[in-house]
Amino acid sequence: MGAKRPSGIRPFDETSLFWIPVGVIVMLALSWGIAGLIEGGCERGARRGCTAADGYEWHGWVLFLAVVPTYVVVITGLTTDRWPPALGTVLGGTTGGTYLIAQGQATPNMIVAGVMLAFSLTSPVLTWHRRRHGTHART
Repeated sequence: MGAKRPSGIRPFDETSLFWIPVGVIVMLALSWGIAGLIEGGCERGARRGCTAADGYEWHGWVLFLAVVPTYVVVITGLTTDRWPPALGTVLGGTTGGTYLIAQGQATPNMIVAGVMLAFSLTSPVLTWHRRRHGTHART
């Protein structure tokens, strides 16, 4: 039998440091998937839809699997008054944006990198504002 966890600690609580590496990993995975699809392009699939080009299928799968976790990380980072989710968004957006800029100067890379860097700048400002003015209900 394992050690009993105190009743007040939840693994996905906004105060947990779990949010920092998760934010980095999820947003970097999203960046890698987007960069691969930008580089590889889109091929017409069997149902006349867009599929990843040959050699870029993993980028498509990673992008597909990273969308919902990225949404959760970004929304949590932008709406919280706790620092760990905000720092996860900052570090994830910065590393992801930097990776996309390093992959090339194409317009799609720059647009996605700009959005990620904007999340990186916005998250700590909103968190600081909520903590200072107490505009977020604490549970």
